[in-house]
Amino acid sequence: MPGGEDSVRCIQFNYEPIDMADMHIHVLGGFLGSGKTTLLMRIANHYIRSGKKVAVLVNEMGDIGVDGATLKAEGYNTVELPDGCVCCSLSAELQIAVRNVRRDLQPEIMLIEPTGLAIPGKIIEAISEIPDFGDYTSDIIGVVDPVRFRLFVSKKERFMAEQLDGSGAVLMNKADIASAEDQQFTEAWIRDRGICGKLYKVSALTGEGMDIVLNEVCL
Repeated sequence: MPGGEDSVRCIQFNYEPIDMADMHIHVLGGFLGSGKTTLLMRIANHYIRSGKKVAVLVNEMGDIGVDGATLKAEGYNTVELPDGCVCCSLSAELQIAVRNVRRDLQPEIMLIEPTGLAIPGKIIEAISEIPDFGDYTSDIIGVVDPVRFRLFVSKKERFMAEQLDGSGAVLMNKADIASAEDQQFTEAWIRDRGICGKLYKVSALTGEGMDIVLNEVCL
């Protein structure tokens, strides 16, 4: 590539304003292995059954987009973002992808599953800076794994708090296998950090607790 390692790639928006119906964006945030993809599929299915047009954006870290492949195999309108973190080095790519998906697919619901290393609040901020994007609403759905939560916060406490910050709802996944002690620790830690989103105890695997989430969190 001309310019070598010091080259700077400039991405410039040059689009006409988008004029279409309102859209809602859910960003699912959570650490690696928390169960975001399975929860996303349940949420997407809920919207599809209710007649909504849904688009899914997936951001993977690594050579193989496993989650993207899984979602495509299930028949979802899925766009895989490039390798890297969409709230850091790929924020411009995220903005272009979100804009293009809205223009081309015109979804009523957009579900974004970033890498487990992303900060959802930064994704919401990046989307808010897309020029002439039209009307939309958005929220953050935080996902945590109580089984491993104590270990995670012992090593990445500040990161975990930042990742959950701004969540309108926090899904405590794996309710089918998490002990009462693990769930109590997780809930207390979240509340002690001033994270105000409503807590839901769910199991992405069995569907436990999901009816309440779908009725209260989804539109």
